[in-house]
Amino acid sequence: MNTQLSEQCRARLYRLKFETPLESVAFVLADSREAAWRIGKTVMAVVHGVGIQNVSLHDIRSFRELVSAGVSDDQDMRIFELAVAGGKVAHWTHAPYFFTDDATLLGKWAELRADLAADIARTALRRAK
Repeated sequence: MNTQLSEQCRARLYRLKFETPLESVAFVLADSREAAWRIGKTVMAVVHGVGIQNVSLHDIRSFRELVSAGVSDDQDMRIFELAVAGGKVAHWTHAPYFFTDDATLLGKWAELRADLAADIARTALRRAK
């Protein structure tokens, strides 16, 4: 399976990292970094029932920035990379919020989760031999 992200994602996707109300990651489609910041803070405040002043986020990166910083062979998968060490992905996004209904983004997320599950199964089978 090789889902391709939509042109809308490639042009308008931002990844946000939140510190509070809980440490998490969200993806949002926005026209600018500032708009992504506003959308992220507002939606997280509503979802968690806290005041917008209690939402803290940092590390807002665009699709282009995420692709440039990533290492995965599949460039679209790079948006889910959180840490890289030794030229390999050390940590993937685990349970992000999706503040969009873009089917290609959700499909790419499902593809990543399936790939990671298959890797775990292959490792378990090798150990069982």
